[in-house]
Amino acid sequence: MPFRRREAKGITGFLHFSIFCLWSPVIMGKYANVVAVGLIGLLCLLDGYSARRLKTEQAEIEQRQLLNILPSWLERLRNNLPSSLTGRSASADVPAATKPAEVLNWPSIELDVGQITGVAVDDKSNPVILHRGNVKWDGGSFDSSGQYNRIDDGPIKNDTIVTLDAATGSLLDHWGSNLFYMPHGLEVDAEGSTWVTDVALHQVFKFPKGSQVPSLTLGEAFVSGSDDKHFCKPTDVAVSSSGIFFVSDGYCNKRILKFDADGRLLDVFTGPFNIVHSLTLMEEKDALCVADRENSRIVCIHAGLKEGPGQAKFGSPYGPAGYKGKHVGRVFAVAAKGQQLYAVFGSIFLGMSDGKTFDLDSLSTLSRWTPANVRFLAARTMSPCLGTVKPCTSFKSDPTASTNSPSNENPNIWGSIQRLNDYSQTIID
Repeated sequence: MPFRRREAKGITGFLHFSIFCLWSPVIMGKYANVVAVGLIGLLCLLDGYSARRLKTEQAEIEQRQLLNILPSWLERLRNNLPSSLTGRSASADVPAATKPAEVLNWPSIELDVGQITGVAVDDKSNPVILHRGNVKWDGGSFDSSGQYNRIDDGPIKNDTIVTLDAATGSLLDHWGSNLFYMPHGLEVDAEGSTWVTDVALHQVFKFPKGSQVPSLTLGEAFVSGSDDKHFCKPTDVAVSSSGIFFVSDGYCNKRILKFDADGRLLDVFTGPFNIVHSLTLMEEKDALCVADRENSRIVCIHAGLKEGPGQAKFGSPYGPAGYKGKHVGRVFAVAAKGQQLYAVFGSIFLGMSDGKTFDLDSLSTLSRWTPANVRFLAARTMSPCLGTVKPCTSFKSDPTASTNSPSNENPNIWGSIQRLNDYSQTIID
């Protein structure tokens, strides 16, 4: 805190000068008062000059910060203006298949839910929502070693898993009471099984379709670890069509574990991650993409699903590793459809979160998207819907619907993200 140190030095100097003035008649005789007044005047001039200089330096710093973020803000403003004002087509140069557009006529219903931490799609294309009821992740939830502090409160009493009708928005199903303490990740596989990770329990659960009893439980309840039989705050699951699945582990261990369909550990990949927050599997490309949240990047590795000579091994880089962009904030969630990769980025300023679509072959940014009537508030999960602390907002790939125009950013999306640490905020973990 340089300004605090300057203030302290100024006060100390003033005290020394005051003592000098009190003793000056003894030391300097009849001219002491004249000398003292002159020194006081000189001190005031120097202090005024220093203050102006400090203010100028601070103003220059603030100007540089504003200039750094201004292009991004202007681009977002331009993308949110009607095409009639900008003189361009809303769908210009954006391939129809890459335009996730908000379904504005999707019913808005009141749901009694807490923090929404996961969104998936069931085998009938209905959105499934995972929430925490009345439990919130805050500074007192865990101790310094990652152990949950509120075990005595018991599991969440609410039904934590809610299924909605994709067409009408009506409530189809709800279950999951007294099962979880701090649920985090949600996945529904091709067979309709529901997968949930719980960061308080340090466990991963698989529930067969129609059952509230897990057929597979990995990890030991409330016991964290970094060995082959434990997790430490696992965050997400990605499941292949063959049943092989991957677990991001997560907040503490910074690794991805690969299991067979029966839950036997096949391999472990530990990378230079800083909170592996979300996973998505692009099976046709044998690519597993990771939201490396606090490193502000997306990393894609080979999933190792294809066997035989010359096939890439699990964990080997898929193309250049990392995602490059400007002022996009932390990457909270990734999802894939076809050959497109979708991501939700956290906000450097509250209410400025947004989503983007990338083409994995050309490594280019195809589009940016956000709700028409409200801003994402710390969006942190994604599938066909984007979960926030507010009710679900539905997005679909709709060739006839309007969307924000593509970004003019550097088309090379790989590398490390530049981020503004001072303005990063976490609303929901």
